Amino acid sequence: MNFMKSRYNPLLLAVIVIGLVSALWLNVVRHDVEQKNNTVEMAMEYEGLRKLAALQGLPEEDVLRQFKDAGINSLMIFDTTLERLTKNGEIQTVTGGELRQAAALGSGMGVFANVGVGDVEENAAYVAATDKQSVLDDVEQDLCLRYGAERVKVVSENPRIIKIKGSTTLLPDGKYDEPQGLLQAPLGLPVQDMRKVAALGFKIIVRPQNYVDVTDEQIDSIFARIKEAGVPVDALMPCGTEVVGYPNKMQHLGERMQENNMTLVMLEHYTQLQFAKIDGLLPLAEFNDYKAARSYVIDPTEQKKISVGEALRRWALTDEERNIRVNYIRPFLMPEGGQDIMKTNLKYVRDIKASVEARGYTIGEAGVFSAENKDGFAPYFPAKVSFIPIVLAIAAGVVLYLALLFNLGGKQQIALWAIFSAGALALLFIGRGLFTRQLLALAAASVFPVLSMNVIFNIWDKNTSDKHNLLAICWNGIWQLALAIALSLVGAAFLSAILTDSRFLLEIDIYRGVKLTFILPVMLTAVLFMKRYDLLQVVGKGLKTLWERLNGLLDTEITFRHVAVLAVLLFIAYYFVGRSGHTGGVPVPAIELKMRAFLEQLMYARPREKEFMIGHPAFFVAVLAVYRCAPRWWQFVLTCAAVIGQGSLVQTFCHMRTPVVMSFVRALDGYAVGVVFGVIAVLVLGMLLPLVVKFRRRYLEE
Repeated sequence: MNFMKSRYNPLLLAVIVIGLVSALWLNVVRHDVEQKNNTVEMAMEYEGLRKLAALQGLPEEDVLRQFKDAGINSLMIFDTTLERLTKNGEIQTVTGGELRQAAALGSGMGVFANVGVGDVEENAAYVAATDKQSVLDDVEQDLCLRYGAERVKVVSENPRIIKIKGSTTLLPDGKYDEPQGLLQAPLGLPVQDMRKVAALGFKIIVRPQNYVDVTDEQIDSIFARIKEAGVPVDALMPCGTEVVGYPNKMQHLGERMQENNMTLVMLEHYTQLQFAKIDGLLPLAEFNDYKAARSYVIDPTEQKKISVGEALRRWALTDEERNIRVNYIRPFLMPEGGQDIMKTNLKYVRDIKASVEARGYTIGEAGVFSAENKDGFAPYFPAKVSFIPIVLAIAAGVVLYLALLFNLGGKQQIALWAIFSAGALALLFIGRGLFTRQLLALAAASVFPVLSMNVIFNIWDKNTSDKHNLLAICWNGIWQLALAIALSLVGAAFLSAILTDSRFLLEIDIYRGVKLTFILPVMLTAVLFMKRYDLLQVVGKGLKTLWERLNGLLDTEITFRHVAVLAVLLFIAYYFVGRSGHTGGVPVPAIELKMRAFLEQLMYARPREKEFMIGHPAFFVAVLAVYRCAPRWWQFVLTCAAVIGQGSLVQTFCHMRTPVVMSFVRALDGYAVGVVFGVIAVLVLGMLLPLVVKFRRRYLEE
């Protein structure tokens, strides 16, 4: 009886088909949610542009207008500081040490001559107004909120001078591992700055820092300051190592953000996995009902090492591949291409904008993942009921694989399927069901590539001749690989559907089985192949025979050849697994980086090297081995290598931040390039093998 027909239960196949229809529907809905999220915000720091204007000796407003015309539509406003306000001429500030030195030298102290001798302290700062009394009022309020009224004292009423106790030591730029003194510590959002940038037509992203022992009053002061400025603020991006409200007032901040219809901007980690280390970020996203946008910035240390062109290439990919919706752009502070800093950065911004628009995005307020809702926003969380057919289908796939290994009868398969399904559904509906969904995704990613290869085994078993020409073998490789990919993509559809929601799309939750998804398909395929073709010659002979075979393998005398083969396999495993994920640590060769850049320019979605350089060429060589009747052990090794490609294309869908259509297209692009590499491999080996055989017979067997 046909191997496939004797093992594949028609009822379970029907369950998989129904589950696939449901999964495809959820993927279509996901695609619709992703398509609506098509607006990218181009943001820079207001202080960064101020610095650029000072470096170039240009009027600040002229610089701001030029960058707005180039494509920047949002500016980031941080909490101001006494140092910054003093440099800008908005307040006057001196330290206690400076007052004592001036008194000793008999120098004039200006307005601060009104400070009594008894009020002068070394570790204190003294603040007075210039011509902007409202700024001093805000500063006094901020100082009280930051440090408490007991550390703030009015030492003169006319003119009004405020004393604040604390260290006045200044830290150099970039020194973040020591506490900041009074002059550099954050105060509050600057009203004048918000008004200025809004008047020039920019959107505003505020970046307030957390308070010590934060209270509702302190959080409310942020929104009171925005109201005082009288300008619209669309987004809040945390600054520092904690979100405002951490650890126990984040819900209040989230509620205030919802009241003001503000988006939470979440900065991606420099490893491109989840987010920068900011305590309270993920809970705040939940409290803001997942109205959040992912942001990317090139790390300052890294930016100093790369060219403008290399930076531009990264921006061209980031929005589309990782659902980045706030491009956080830092200026280059060294000129390039014979242009001054200003022209260098204006061109940089214009080119980023052009690359964003060329990929179909519009420049505006950062897009968010939103389901259909009459109020304009609702987080995307499919009803758990919609997962039921997918759960049943994944359980069916697992049972089909087990049936291939253990010769399960039809009733046994149905009973096992019912048990697996009931258990998975019960766990799914308890709480969030996150772990269950992760486990189901791992099962789909691991089992369906193996089932796909089993269908190919059935096709290969029909071959009875070793006389096929190379062109026929290439054609068989082309259509059989296409079939294998199509069947593997069934598992990818299940994985994508079972994990789809706002948390996964934002990468708040991530798929945890990335490395297992690479390893398990290879292991499961190896076990299936050995069982199917009885490589150890133990099928039907009992556990005693299996134990004897294994003991025999362990008693094998180790030779240099064994050691060399083992070393090669270990290196391949290290490279294969180490290159997976974001923190494997295996470096990427320069030539491979160049090839990646070429494929990124050539194709919509750059295919993965594990597919077109390893898995798919190995599939073609396996076809060659089958149709030339090579020994089973050679077929076994090549098949295990071939399934790497199938597992890799399914694993692509584990990156839920990548648009689902891009993941499907990436699989097709991998197939296209893999066919080229595979055909070349077959033709080269097909021509070389006869020569090797001839050489061996002539010289090695004499």
